[in-house]
Amino acid sequence: MTKGGEKGNFPIPKLDLVYKTIKTITKAKTADEVLISLMDETAKVLLPEIAAFLLRDSATHDLKYCLIQGPLDEPLKGKIVHRGEGLVGLAAETNQYLFIADCHEDPRFNPEIDRLENLEFRSVMAVPFRIESKVFGVVYLINKKDGPSFKVEDFQLLTTLVNQAELSIERLVLWKKLDDLEEIDLATGVYNPQGFFKYFQKEIKRSERYRLDLSILETRIDYYEKILETFGQEAGDRVVANLSYILKKTARDVDLVGRLEDDLFLVLLPQTNRSGASRLRERIIKILDHQNLRSTGIPYTVTINVYYEAGENAANLYKLPIVLNWFNHQNRQSRPGRPLLPGEELVEIIMSSLFLVKK
Repeated sequence: MTKGGEKGNFPIPKLDLVYKTIKTITKAKTADEVLISLMDETAKVLLPEIAAFLLRDSATHDLKYCLIQGPLDEPLKGKIVHRGEGLVGLAAETNQYLFIADCHEDPRFNPEIDRLENLEFRSVMAVPFRIESKVFGVVYLINKKDGPSFKVEDFQLLTTLVNQAELSIERLVLWKKLDDLEEIDLATGVYNPQGFFKYFQKEIKRSERYRLDLSILETRIDYYEKILETFGQEAGDRVVANLSYILKKTARDVDLVGRLEDDLFLVLLPQTNRSGASRLRERIIKILDHQNLRSTGIPYTVTINVYYEAGENAANLYKLPIVLNWFNHQNRQSRPGRPLLPGEELVEIIMSSLFLVKK
């Protein structure tokens, strides 16, 4: 077993190949492009029968097959490996690089656990993929096409490519943090509409590509205008600040909280099904019931609606009224001086009406 972070020396003939491969990975402009480039280049230069990227669920720590190169693409996509299960689960849990040259001889390989239908395991490599020191997923290579097993230099090359991809994504994360400063609602510290919908669109594409669950909590302060009329603007600001604080504290790091209107917040929940979103909804309401009066001096309540789509249907979330209205507003702003034609206005009215029924 080789621990993460170890570096190896490459035979001279490999240097040109390594340089070209790394250059391809570093050209990627988004995290998704980095991962796709990594898996494409890995499949080209190391020639595995199966090359897979398994995404780690930040809540359960289960792994899901997402990007797959090889003949088992469709059967594997979406397959779950439970926390700590098998070699790939061990790599994720221990944050260690695993290299098994001969599965028949290595006692770490358990054919009862590490098995895939219609595939005999001969040699495997599993390398954790880390972002800011946290295991984000695992790159998993099974069997060498042009030989009985992977070699040490194959393992060294794989770890180098993964390390480069990690650095590329960390750089993108840093850029994102800088960009976020222009996409934050200054009154609450959550995303403003522009920032929220920028990442909303990316999560829709990610969920479709990787077949991941995606949920939204639509959270609106009840009788907000009445609060302003009764207690004043300063009291309304306290209520908004308190709610935004609760939403940020209860959401996970991967979740996205945005303020779309004075009294309306959306919470985007990647890799979360309806049940998980409903549990978060109940937790938020319970917290509000216990502390909002103490925190603000005003006994306010909220209405939280849950919306959910699975995988390839994630784009249906674009049809939610609040989402549809925002994009329609942006489209109108992008063509100044041109009013909507009667037919276009009618289409907008019909589209808005069609999706008023909440799921």
